[in-house]
Amino acid sequence: MSEDKLKVLMLESGGWGGIHYYAHALCDALADVPVNLLLLTNEQYELADQPQRFRRLQVLKRESYLRTVVKFVRLLLREKPDLLHVQSLISQRKDLLLLLLCRLLNVRVVLTVHNILPHEVRQLERLLYASYYRLSDALILHSGRNRSRLLEEVPDLDQRRVRIIPHGNYAAFSKLELSRAQAREQLGLPADRRIALFFGSIRPYKGLDLLLQTIKPVRAACGAAFFAVAGNVMRGEQTEYERQIDELGISTEDLNIRFDYLSMADSVAYVCAADLVVLPYREIYQSGVLLFAFSFGRPVLCTRVGSFLETVEQGRNGWLVEKEDVEGLQQRLIELLQNPAQLDRAGTYARQQAEQCYHWQGIAHQTAQLYAEVERGT
Repeated sequence: MSEDKLKVLMLESGGWGGIHYYAHALCDALADVPVNLLLLTNEQYELADQPQRFRRLQVLKRESYLRTVVKFVRLLLREKPDLLHVQSLISQRKDLLLLLLCRLLNVRVVLTVHNILPHEVRQLERLLYASYYRLSDALILHSGRNRSRLLEEVPDLDQRRVRIIPHGNYAAFSKLELSRAQAREQLGLPADRRIALFFGSIRPYKGLDLLLQTIKPVRAACGAAFFAVAGNVMRGEQTEYERQIDELGISTEDLNIRFDYLSMADSVAYVCAADLVVLPYREIYQSGVLLFAFSFGRPVLCTRVGSFLETVEQGRNGWLVEKEDVEGLQQRLIELLQNPAQLDRAGTYARQQAEQCYHWQGIAHQTAQLYAEVERGT
């Protein structure tokens, strides 16, 4: 790599899950622009076996925060990056120190704001996140609504530092795609049913409890309907969902459920098996699940919250219902699962949207342009 390229250290501390997939795809796309990039990530890097065109340093692990910070500072002194691009913090409650050290060492900071605030936010976290945003030289958000919400949350921010760059698609993992029949056979799902899927990390704000209430009525109205739920969940919350399923009388004839972390291959298989992906969220900033569905040609049924209002084109790549409207969600599910041709048309358009509007080449060029502006101080 040429020495005159801008040196960027990308920080993604988790090594697994949605932000990890995002960082991997972005780093790979940045190989086509004039940037000298090093990804700093966890020693257990989930996508280590996937093709990549970037340098990766897997040294983060479970240890004391002070030890990690010392490791981070040594890396800054050795690599001498021009800027740090943060995808995920090392510690949500302690990284004020990390950002202050970057300022002391004259390393500019770009922060991708995947979530403006934690979904179960505490007052201390609200104050800390505002400090993180003020200390950053530029902030990347994925939608106009998110940008407006951030500026409402931290009104003294310089608006010129707050940029909109879209969340990318999941085309990098297209080699894992399966036919619908192959995916259902692999996962043990019924071959002849119309499957509505809820998948990804399961948190209270995502509204699985609302979807569960619709299953029996939808099955009664549409005998071909079937539901699948797959994703990681906290143990206490899992018990509550299992209790709700039992109380509602939902059986394995209605629902296939897997409370477990999904690998990338598993996630692709579930989406390929589905006819429709359902996101009955109570709130959202931007959803990797939605773009995952689009990338593999599946339409979505979402609530009218957050960036869904900018991404979902009613009746073209998906459908919107009101937040926490169980009856409205139920009626729309019945209508859609009774009309497979409509789902197929919307899925085709969704894939086209993912390819045309959320491709990583354009995102990488926008990101590199922002790096250059930050380095110039403009």
